[in-house]
Amino acid sequence: MKDAEYIYSLYVQANPVPDADLLPLTRDEAALLTSERSQDMITEERPTPEPAPPKRRRAAVALSAAAVLIVAVGVVAILASGGADPVAAGDANPVVEFNGTACSYEGPTLIEEGMVEFSLSNAGDEGVAFALLRVDEAALSEELSDAPVGGDWAITDQTPAVTFGNMRFALVSPNESRLQEWAMASGIYLMDCATGEPGATEHVWRVAQVEVVAP
Repeated sequence: MKDAEYIYSLYVQANPVPDADLLPLTRDEAALLTSERSQDMITEERPTPEPAPPKRRRAAVALSAAAVLIVAVGVVAILASGGADPVAAGDANPVVEFNGTACSYEGPTLIEEGMVEFSLSNAGDEGVAFALLRVDEAALSEELSDAPVGGDWAITDQTPAVTFGNMRFALVSPNESRLQEWAMASGIYLMDCATGEPGATEHVWRVAQVEVVAP
């Protein structure tokens, strides 16, 4: 008998149990089938595995969203309060440096009124005037439209007029540094660096806007 026919005959007789007398088997094959197979043909179904409990992803997402919300609320609170607290005049210690081609300001921009000590440094090969200009709030917008903070310009006949009222300045020679104290009352100040001979300014850098408030 061919293998396919043999297998098919087993399949047909397997419900509920193969009858060895009905199959074209040899004596040894019939004895083996009878002794090795269960007479009731009871089979066990494979157990269905229980689904794994869902991960606590939703909780993690909720916690992450809450953390983001807390940070956002904190940022809004800082902005609403006007940013950082003012620095005491004695602790401000602003640093203004001229490197020969540009000028920079490093220090707080919100300071309590009082005596403020500036560190002025000139690494260029010509003298520099470091100027602190107090500007009325009503005139600030127009002043900055002509000469914005972060800008620099050469002084020509066509240069927009820059306010020179209520100004303090200190001259620093090439490759020198100095400490300069200025009394600063409440108001808005602009910090400038300028090169050129006295009375004949050639170039100006506007490096900072500083607000001074009452303690």
